[in-house]
Amino acid sequence: MMTNDVVILGGGLSGATLAIQLKQRLAGLRVTLIERQPFPVAEAAHKVGESSVEVGAHYYNEILNLSHALIPSKIPKLGLRYFFPWGDNARVELRPELGQTHYHSVLSTQFDRGRQENILREQCVAHGVCVIDGRVNDVILSREHGHRVQYECDGQRHELVGRWVVDATGRRSLIKRKLGLTQSNDHEVNASWWRVAEPLAVDDLSIDPAWQRQVPFSMRRLSTNHFMGRGYWVWLIPLASGSISMGIVADPARHPFEEINTFERAREWLRRYEPQIDALMDPHVGELQDFRTQKRFSYGAKQVFSGDRWALTGEAGVFLDPFYSPGSDFIAFSNGFITELIQADLLGADIEAIARSYNRQYLSLYQSFLLLYQGQYEVFGNAQVMPLKVAFDYTAYWGSTALVYFQNKLYDLDFLKTVTVELVQVHRLARSAQRFLRQWSDLAPGPWAGPAMLNYHELDYLAEWQALLRRPYPAERLPHVLHENRRVMELVAGWLYQRATGTEENVDPYQLNLRAEDIRNPPRKLDMFTVLNEYVNRRTMKRDGLRQISDPPH
Repeated sequence: MMTNDVVILGGGLSGATLAIQLKQRLAGLRVTLIERQPFPVAEAAHKVGESSVEVGAHYYNEILNLSHALIPSKIPKLGLRYFFPWGDNARVELRPELGQTHYHSVLSTQFDRGRQENILREQCVAHGVCVIDGRVNDVILSREHGHRVQYECDGQRHELVGRWVVDATGRRSLIKRKLGLTQSNDHEVNASWWRVAEPLAVDDLSIDPAWQRQVPFSMRRLSTNHFMGRGYWVWLIPLASGSISMGIVADPARHPFEEINTFERAREWLRRYEPQIDALMDPHVGELQDFRTQKRFSYGAKQVFSGDRWALTGEAGVFLDPFYSPGSDFIAFSNGFITELIQADLLGADIEAIARSYNRQYLSLYQSFLLLYQGQYEVFGNAQVMPLKVAFDYTAYWGSTALVYFQNKLYDLDFLKTVTVELVQVHRLARSAQRFLRQWSDLAPGPWAGPAMLNYHELDYLAEWQALLRRPYPAERLPHVLHENRRVMELVAGWLYQRATGTEENVDPYQLNLRAEDIRNPPRKLDMFTVLNEYVNRRTMKRDGLRQISDPPH
């Protein structure tokens, strides 16, 4: 029996992209991919996970060099957009809005999962991947003799052997379950979602001229639109096939799963919390393409990469939350680690040590991102606090994680050793800020007064960081860039306390804490981005394109 170099279980988004990445890096590699879903898969109503952000989009377009091939499946995205509660949510033009009016320098996309996976299947074949239509029944793991993969195809049982085996079976998580590596977390959130065969547009929710002018050319529809409330958010995502993807994600502490687990119940829930969304959809319910649910969708894993030549990728490993669209980012992260591991193995390196390091690094990323979600759904409906949470979360993402990835340093263990302190400090800072944001939201839950539109581009440093992701930094300079970015993050975290308390008191950003008696002069106007921008600009200077802290002379 011929041994394959790599057998990939599952040919969805994570499995197909890994197969392509391996063949592009190591053209002579014998890669077999087994996928139980017959191709071509259905467009629109196939799988959820249709939105990418910077890392994921960069992975598909640049790392895999598929920018042109994927054109039929994707729509350029006008960023992430948020609408916060106002009254009974019956008039969107009165709701506080956070978004952007023009495209970022580094584009991200929305994509039709069915179209994208069909294109990726064709790319696998074109790259010389052996693609088998079959269902994997079992894997007998053996480093010494090769991993035996047992599968069914056309009613017949077959077996093949692989030096490496990668589980990309999604939530089936075949290897993870077999080895007892499943790990729950404290993020208990549920979701229901559906697709309608009609390009429903957020821009049609109001004909108010002033509201329409805020985002010209009716371009709100091109964003990943989030309608926010206490303990929930609702998404609207346009698909290249002309359908619209819609979904409810909710914390069961406020919104029990039983209220959204059927289409009829989900509509009743929408009428109560998001009546305009239900009204927008109402004339088109006859064009419903699917309805699906997922209870307690977030989970981790004790291990994802092994020196025994197996690995987990995509949802077969960990899954966080669809908020901020991190799914494709984590496919990019894990597939990159796996590709580096397999190449190192072929070169005779000590993959036991490398796998331990990569496993630690990947699960550390998972834990850091998990901070953005755990216990934070109560903050979602707070228009005073949530825009600043979004700004801080983007600050940490573009100034640290995304930057390391774009500079192709995420898998460079020697480099990572030089910036370990910086990355640990960013994690500590994020933990402090997320705890503080929850405290602030609990202590200041009331309404606010002020303009209804906040634009990311008002934050100069943030727009600069996004644009500079593609800038190639010399390896010896990148630690300095990460250090200065982290110092700006400290500024932003410290300013959160000043904003919440209405004071100019300086605090330790790593030990943020808020009590009711600290809020002496709470803000009333939604001028937060203007004030934050002025604050950061006063305390930083731009040198060689890098924003640096302008320390006072001693």
